[in-house]
Formats: sequence, structure tokens, C-alpha cells
Amino acid sequence: MLPQHIKEIFYKVLLRDMALEDFEEWLYENKKLEMVITSDDYLDLISLNYRKRGAEYELKKLLMKQLDPGEIETYELLGLLQKAKKQTPDLAFILMQFYDSYCDGYYFLDKLGLEYGLAVTVPLQIANSWDELSEKQQKDLLSSFSPKLEEEIERIITCLENKTIILTGETNDSARRFGYVDLRPHK
Repeated sequence: MLPQHIKEIFYKVLLRDMALEDFEEWLYENKKLEMVITSDDYLDLISLNYRKRGAEYELKKLLMKQLDPGEIETYELLGLLQKAKKQTPDLAFILMQFYDSYCDGYYFLDKLGLEYGLAVTVPLQIANSWDELSEKQQKDLLSSFSPKLEEEIERIITCLENKTIILTGETNDSARRFGYVDLRPHK
């Protein structure tokens, strides 16, 4: 079992939040990793040529052996939720991602996806697309979501952190829908 701080380094690499060069430097400086993974896996990591073409792909394969796909999905979704909560400049595009994720099977994102993500993707009462809106219209649309948006974001974060929604990292049917386990008492 990997310690959480090591998992987070691996997640950052997989999600491209950490450069290969930074990971390589961390790897050579970190002695604890050698004690928590097999010697073969450790040797694979330290012997990888991080500067060669295709190194990112090979590293991804090596790191995926160490992690649960559902935990990676959870880390990524929690990151998007935190960014949306802070209302970063890419909020509209994050909301669009929630809509796409809802359509791909994360039905617990129904409010974030359908009420907010779809409203941003296709702001029908104002324009045909987000790009057709003026900057003021974009700001007004996003601000109209408060405070309900922040409440829903916090609700989903709580469900993921308390593991009442558990992402499996797998697809659950022939339609290739994202899989998750929903343990909420009232859905």
C-alpha cells in the first residue's frame, strides 16, 4: 500500500500536473519509495530514460501498476471540483466537463452537469454557444449560478471524500459508461 503523499505525486504525473523532469528529480531524491514498492518496479522507474521519446507513455504504464484506477479518477474529479469551487477563470469549461462526465455515466453529477454544465455549453436563451456570449453575458451567466452551484460542488466533494460515491475507474456496460458505486442513502 502506497502512502498518500506518494500516490499524490503519481497522480500529478499522470494528470500532467508535474513535469517528467520534476518527477525524475523527486524519484532520485526519494528513498522511501524503494521501501514501499517491489524492487523490480523500483528498478523499472529508476532505469527509465526520462528524456527519450515515449518516456511519458512508459512512465504512465509503470505508475498505473501502482495505483487503483478509481483513486486516480477520484483525485482528478476532486481537483476539478476544487477549481470550480474557487471559480477559477476556466469555470465555464469545468462545468462543460461535468456535463460531459454526466453524459458518460457519472449520473451523480446530474445537477452540476445538467443545470450548470449544459446551461454553459448551450446558453439557449441568450445565444447558441458559450463562445457567442459577450464577456459580460458570460460573467452574468456564471454569477447567476451562485450560491446553488457552490452548495452542489461541496455536496459532491463530501460524497467523494466520505466514500458515499466511489469511482471505480472502469466502464460498467457495453455503452462504455463510467462506473461508480453510489452508497448515498437518498439519491
